[in-house]
Amino acid sequence: MDFSQFCACLSGHSALLQQRVDVCAGLGRSYEFSPCQMPPGCRPGQTGLGFWRDQAGYLLYFRPAVAYSGSDPRLRRFFAQGSIQRFPSFQPMADCLRTLGRPSPMPSSFQSLNQYLQHRVLGQDQAVMAAAFKLWAHACKGEPQRPLSLIFYGPTGVGKSELGKAIAPALNHCVGEERYRLVWTELNTFTQAHSAYRLTGAPPGYVGYDDPPVLEAVRRCPHTVFMFDELDKAHPEVIKVFMSILDEGRCTARQEDSQGSRELDFRRCILLFTTNTDLSGARRLGFAPPQASSAAPGQDSALPTTPAELARQLFQADETARHALAHSGVLREITGRFSGLVGFQPLDEPSRVDITAKQVTALAQEYGLTVVRVAPELARALTPRNALSPRSTVPMLEGILSPVFLSCAPSVRKGEALCLSGSVEHMRLAPVQE
Repeated sequence: MDFSQFCACLSGHSALLQQRVDVCAGLGRSYEFSPCQMPPGCRPGQTGLGFWRDQAGYLLYFRPAVAYSGSDPRLRRFFAQGSIQRFPSFQPMADCLRTLGRPSPMPSSFQSLNQYLQHRVLGQDQAVMAAAFKLWAHACKGEPQRPLSLIFYGPTGVGKSELGKAIAPALNHCVGEERYRLVWTELNTFTQAHSAYRLTGAPPGYVGYDDPPVLEAVRRCPHTVFMFDELDKAHPEVIKVFMSILDEGRCTARQEDSQGSRELDFRRCILLFTTNTDLSGARRLGFAPPQASSAAPGQDSALPTTPAELARQLFQADETARHALAHSGVLREITGRFSGLVGFQPLDEPSRVDITAKQVTALAQEYGLTVVRVAPELARALTPRNALSPRSTVPMLEGILSPVFLSCAPSVRKGEALCLSGSVEHMRLAPVQE
């Protein structure tokens, strides 16, 4: 049985379902569908869906428990309540399931983009959804008047750069062609006022006049994704270069192109900036308004279900971060020109375990091995509790896993799907059992 189809068909069969649940309750047992095929984003993909009635009402449960990390906000809200949910009567339970069976009010193109990015960046569901929504809105414009400009802020090693690297492939995947290209620039090397010339080009006679400026990449690709890392390290004169770009979508280059034009057009581009500065407003920086308290899991304010709800929620978060950004020393006249400010949170333990499994898979590829599954208990054992960031765990994983991969590589067929299991002291690498 397919869970989504079950919810969609419930309107015409709710009375029959209630009858069967009540009959089973009279016999002292539950009414269960097993196996039940769950929607994309659910772990595990198949589980048992059961119903139970007692004196307190009706119980809906999943066995084994289901964790949801997909892009549908209704499913996120539903599974945030847990894998066992109680209802005072049958009707509220049926209404809840019927809601899940209706078409999502979120546009399918947004959901596709969000889901692609969620698979690339783990443990940052809210940040990825915010970025995906703004990216989707910009990509849908036929004649944009200015580029999309986003600031990713939060602690080091939580996925800001990873999301930046994933955006161009995600957009290309959604549009079905290689339209977007990534250009990466480290702003920690732009600490002097004269380094601003490296963006637009040095004047004649100055050192670096013949060097290709960073921003001229837009001449080769009008849909360039510019990633500027560590915004807070750049000199104020460097930041001023972006003012006309963010507002008007254009700036003047030092040198002419082959047609004699010096204008650079960024209106179809995406400009991403990262900073480790805390812009959440949690500490009441200066005149920044206090951050709204986090809503309980499942509430609409935490998990918006319509574009209008999501847009209003993102506006409030943007304004809080803008005030904090201005108070941190960035010019007020530029803080309001960014399209959005996306906050990243510290990673929780389940997310760090998932990232460890992803790192193991990437490390195996370097040895020519295709590890498609890492046993959860092993991934948990390989995840240090007090690591500064996921990046700092990679050398440790290399030291632990290299002997295992080196010993197994000669006996494994190229491209064979493998599972890594066992304990840290006794790891096993074996073909995945179909």
